[in-house]
Amino acid sequence: MISRKSLVIVGALSGLILALGAPASAADLKSPDLVKTSLQIFAGVYGDMNRKLAAKTYDRLPHENQEFQDGAAAMRDAITAEPAAFKTKVESVLQETLAASTHVADISKTHDDAQVKAALSALADSMKKLNALFPENLRPVAVAASARGAGAR
Repeated sequence: MISRKSLVIVGALSGLILALGAPASAADLKSPDLVKTSLQIFAGVYGDMNRKLAAKTYDRLPHENQEFQDGAAAMRDAITAEPAAFKTKVESVLQETLAASTHVADISKTHDDAQVKAALSALADSMKKLNALFPENLRPVAVAASARGAGAR
């Protein structure tokens, strides 16, 4: 039998989740497939950036940044029907991630491995924050490993 205290705690936690405007699971998201796709787009472009760094093809990084910027539209479409508080939170972290991607493109002009690597690490950190806003089953597995690897460099 469930105690009255347990019901109060469950009710309070449910209210907190609703107050924060964050979907509790992928099932709570209106467009989980779109979210997953947009996170995969970011993961793929991040992987391309890492490969460009390894190949020392710095001049291609601004193009990758443009793809990253274009991918933001998919994320915005994915969250369009979500609660306002959640959309605001995602947009804030998305802007941070887009700025980090732009920084990679800007710093690539130096052709300095260490600076580009540091910029990619900062991008990985912001992507981790973005991914963390969504249920784990929607997060790209390859990105999590890539982002950890880049951040550890």
